[in-house]
Amino acid sequence: MLPEKAPSAALGRNEAVARVRRGNPIKDSARRFPAEPVAFTLVELLVVIAVIGILAGLLLPALTKARARAMEVKCAANLRSWGQAFYLYASDYNGYLPHADDEGRNSPPFTYDARHPEHECCYVDVLPPYMGQRPWRNYANGQKPTGGVWQCPLARPLPDSAYSASFKPSSQGYHSYVMNSYLEQDFLFGLPYGGSLQPSFLKLEFCASTSKTILMFEQTLDPSQGYGQAGGFNIAGCYTAEDARALGERHRHMGGLGSNVLYLDGHVDWRNDLWNRTLVNPRIPTRGDLTWFPYYY
Repeated sequence: MLPEKAPSAALGRNEAVARVRRGNPIKDSARRFPAEPVAFTLVELLVVIAVIGILAGLLLPALTKARARAMEVKCAANLRSWGQAFYLYASDYNGYLPHADDEGRNSPPFTYDARHPEHECCYVDVLPPYMGQRPWRNYANGQKPTGGVWQCPLARPLPDSAYSASFKPSSQGYHSYVMNSYLEQDFLFGLPYGGSLQPSFLKLEFCASTSKTILMFEQTLDPSQGYGQAGGFNIAGCYTAEDARALGERHRHMGGLGSNVLYLDGHVDWRNDLWNRTLVNPRIPTRGDLTWFPYYY
């Protein structure tokens, strides 16, 4: 019997090529039948949702607090801008500040009154150009500014029906910042016993303590929060100057509400102790109280 003939080198190459062309049956099967994707079980989904809920519960108070803090900082920055404008004006007018009241105090309101020409020089009309803004009176009703330096970012007026019939903040506008009306006490209300009416325009060099006396503060827009939270303030937000009855508290510190206050020297502070309930009439400061009065009289 003749021995088998050994395969030639050419045959070996041909078989190798054929095997490559045929491919690996195991791998080809894997390509034709891919493995099914693994899905989450209901328990796993519930666990993920629970974890997300817990994280959201932990983060939400922090985010809310951070937002409130940002609003407070913005409010304080607005008051500082007003303070800078007051000083720029004073430098142009021999140290005098503009008047606290505008035509809203005239009779009839928001018309020229020859008895009160000083109301034509109210700070809301003469200071805005120093801040790149138009005077308040140059905005038509229905177009009064509700943001920027004009208002605290947390201030929101109530519907017109909550106020006096003569005051409609939706069209007439409102003031969440007001000037301290006792800086220029040219009116009889609250005048200390034996005191005389003061000049309509305050000169800074006559002030006894610019770091202690209030220049502007936040005014409430809620009639139920006027008069020391006793209510009855149905013109809340109407006037450009007010006394302590109009104090608004919007910013929370250590669990308590307070407001930003601008002082005559230009610095801003948070206060929650400006309403003195021990007085017979808390609207009228004690004589010589330099928190409200600019000098002794």
